Amino acid sequence: MLVFKLNYMNKKMYFVYHVPKVKVGMTSDLGKRVFEEQGYDPAEVQILYATRSMEEASELEVAYQKSLGYKVDQMTYADLMNGKKWNNQKKSKPKAKFKINVTDMTTTFPCWSFDVEKFLERNLGETINLNTSKEVVVSAALIEWIKRNVKDSQYTKGRCYVYNKAMLKFLKNPTVVSLNEQIDVVYDVVSGDPVKTECAKCIFPAIRHWALERGLYQKGDVKTQYVKLQEEAGEVARAIIKNDPVELKDGIGDMVVVLTNLAHLAGFTIEDCIQSAYDVINKRKGSMINGSFVKNETL
Repeated sequence: MLVFKLNYMNKKMYFVYHVPKVKVGMTSDLGKRVFEEQGYDPAEVQILYATRSMEEASELEVAYQKSLGYKVDQMTYADLMNGKKWNNQKKSKPKAKFKINVTDMTTTFPCWSFDVEKFLERNLGETINLNTSKEVVVSAALIEWIKRNVKDSQYTKGRCYVYNKAMLKFLKNPTVVSLNEQIDVVYDVVSGDPVKTECAKCIFPAIRHWALERGLYQKGDVKTQYVKLQEEAGEVARAIIKNDPVELKDGIGDMVVVLTNLAHLAGFTIEDCIQSAYDVINKRKGSMINGSFVKNETL
């Protein structure tokens, strides 16, 4: 069984969202706060980040406000929720210097590759000055690209790097989909109501973050995840046989977590895999036979 259980899953999901040309904000309830109270349509809102840590989301809200050129809140969301008063705020510590090493060929970051996302998110809006006189601004899209292409140094522990030429090539033609483009607010296709807080697509970045922090992407591979998937399928089968809805729900969730990680290790995202499958089945026609949908060409 995966140890991705109630103490984590029962926490609120916090969203950092972006209304282009208006603001960057943060909430734990997109449906009520953004769509009902503020009156925005889902198509007008981009989800920049989703996490179960209020402090992490609060820090990133400020970072995105700075990097995208919006007014920065005088008091963070976390401080407001924790009941801190305006006149009793502690002076914030000066931000640590953006320490990187740039050579003609590479840009090196002071962390292992599995920590590079956190390092760069803390430095959103900072500038990488390449030796070609080209300035590169740390953005959400660039972070996504670096995550996919960064390599750990073979010579210095706790360092990772990317090749400058490849980074510049990406910036000329950014084909990597950034987080805010991947995630949309999801509506329940049965009731038509928005899925509040526990946004179906927004949970996938949290799963990948969980796996990354535990070294699964550094030490695991598609074969080990496939074996794990079969184990979880067995748990689901036992729950069905025992007519145990609690275990069934738990087993299905575990399989989704494993599939998310399997897709990542195979070079895909689970979102892309689901979309690709839906694009195919959406056009199929067929009939229900013995409790299963059978497409026409196989009848």
